[in-house]
Order: sequence, then C-alpha cells, then structure tokens
Amino acid sequence: MKIMIHKIKLKEIKSLSDFRDWVLTTDYLACHDLPSVLQFDVIEVSTDKNADFHFIEVIRLSSLAEFEKDMNSPLFNSLESRFNEMAQVVEENEGDLIGNGYSSF
Repeated sequence: MKIMIHKIKLKEIKSLSDFRDWVLTTDYLACHDLPSVLQFDVIEVSTDKNADFHFIEVIRLSSLAEFEKDMNSPLFNSLESRFNEMAQVVEENEGDLIGNGYSSF
C-alpha cells in the first residue's frame, strides 16, 4: 500500500472554517468515487496565521498508477480546483506501508 502525506498551508487564515467545511462535506465524500483511495484523513495542526502549515492529509492508496488515473478524472479536477482556491501543498512525501500497520478498530 502506498501512503502519501501532504502538509497544507491555507492561503488566508480567514478561510479556515470554509476549508474545514469543504473537507467534511465535499472532499471526504468524493473519496467514495476515487477507486484508488483506500483511506483519507485530514488533520488540523495549527490555526496560527503564521504557521508553516495548517493541516496534514494522509492518503492510503491502492497504487500510484491507479491514483494517477483518478487524478485525470473530472471529479478529481474539480476537487483540486477548489482546494487550490483556499490552500496549497507545501510539502509532499510518499512511501510504502510496512506490514499492515496497527489499528484498534
């Protein structure tokens, strides 16, 4: 399983609640229609307007090749467009999950 981790900085801190709402009502729900996405989480780490980043997103993927196909879809393009209005990825990392990880649920 491939894992992508993005550090996200809001373009303007005043869009914090709009970004949160968009994640909850649009971004999370859209994952159901992106077959390569196995799990997607957004973590808020700072509300300080001068922070290096405000959120981290963790995306668990079936494969990068499948995700690249999803990235070419109209749905993904619409998500990316709205995201780019509010925020930017300031750091991206990816790697392979070691084993199956751990979950208590």
